[in-house]
Amino acid sequence: MSEPSAIRLRPPGPIHAVLRPPGSKSITNRALLLAALARGESRLHGCLESEDTHLMRVALGRLGVRCTADATAEEVTVAGAGGPFTRIDDPSRPIDVGTAGTAARFLTAALAGSPVEVGVDGSPRMRERPMAGLLEVLEGQGASITYHGQPGALPITLRGTSLAGGTIRLARPPSSQFISALILAAPLADRPTVIVLEGGTPARPYVDMTIAVLRAFGGDGGWIDDATLRIEPGRLAGRDYAVEPDASAASYFLALAAIFGGTVTIPDLGSASMQGDAAFIRVLERMGASVSQNATSTTVTGTGRLRGVDLDLADMPDMTLTVAALALHASGVTSIRGVEILRHHESDRLAAAATELRKLGAEVAESPDGLRIVPPAGGPRPGVTVDTYLDHRMAMAFALAGDVVIADPGCVRKTFPRYFDVLAGLGMVAD
Repeated sequence: MSEPSAIRLRPPGPIHAVLRPPGSKSITNRALLLAALARGESRLHGCLESEDTHLMRVALGRLGVRCTADATAEEVTVAGAGGPFTRIDDPSRPIDVGTAGTAARFLTAALAGSPVEVGVDGSPRMRERPMAGLLEVLEGQGASITYHGQPGALPITLRGTSLAGGTIRLARPPSSQFISALILAAPLADRPTVIVLEGGTPARPYVDMTIAVLRAFGGDGGWIDDATLRIEPGRLAGRDYAVEPDASAASYFLALAAIFGGTVTIPDLGSASMQGDAAFIRVLERMGASVSQNATSTTVTGTGRLRGVDLDLADMPDMTLTVAALALHASGVTSIRGVEILRHHESDRLAAAATELRKLGAEVAESPDGLRIVPPAGGPRPGVTVDTYLDHRMAMAFALAGDVVIADPGCVRKTFPRYFDVLAGLGMVAD
């Protein structure tokens, strides 16, 4: 059955629900790659089944790694290569990373440390997304890269080798995925890899997540100081590994309670989470919701009052669009800064959000690294069609607007294919 070209949503009544989002995309793709490089078999539980994770599994399969998923693809068994990749199925055909930044960056770094020659390509948007700084470092580590389009961007042909390791100095990269990619490939290097972050890092919690997953698979690495990482070379070990629910996806459900009332609880996601976005409840609390979180659970209750706030979201940039949707329902101005990284995601999320917020009646001032949002008097305009720019987070966040039509709802397959099914279960999908 073909997917609808648009879907009409309506505001729910107060929501009283326990909702479990799918597994974290960020953790799933890190765990898949580390399990593939590890010695022995790994069993991954609670994985996300989505376009991004499917692309990672397919790519690993082409590299000779057997990934066996159950019917839901939430349980995946990975027979690790025990080190670098040594073969590629059909070398004339490039590995397709689609729009998946994690697959593009993480796989490219691992391939640079493997004795194979392989092409890597992605969607037209992925060809525009930043890769240059990472690719330059990998060339400095010994890999040979041929560009077939714009220098510093996909598509490429990469000839890998044993990575040199040693000291790598980075100015502030456009994405924390650059740093995570180097961490994930560093066990393949000839000597310890020291990464010096001369200008800091955006979204540092994602780097911390990478270190935590690396250690879970037997890797040895971490922070020497606030600006320096050290990762030791060595073999990884397969293991049983549980993937947390996705904190970014959870933000939409928690925001529903804050906007429309009621109480939403997310089990298995609490203060012990390795995901920086699990701290989003503090934003909801500042905006007026009642929040509760223990080590393994998060609950938000709406109070009927939301207020605008001033936020630096540098450590949780994926929460920007959720906050933008909340701002539509708040009293007073909401300002968001520190998220220039969003200019280079599936869409230019700041420009896209500004455009759609204005259609819904808000006044929006766009800056290089953020937005200033004045909500519409009387709430968002009803019946507006929101364009989603082939961007899953635009679709999911703007579904919180209330009486709204979401164009191209199928774009959520990238990270949460059943998102609108869950909203339908909450009575939000109009007949």
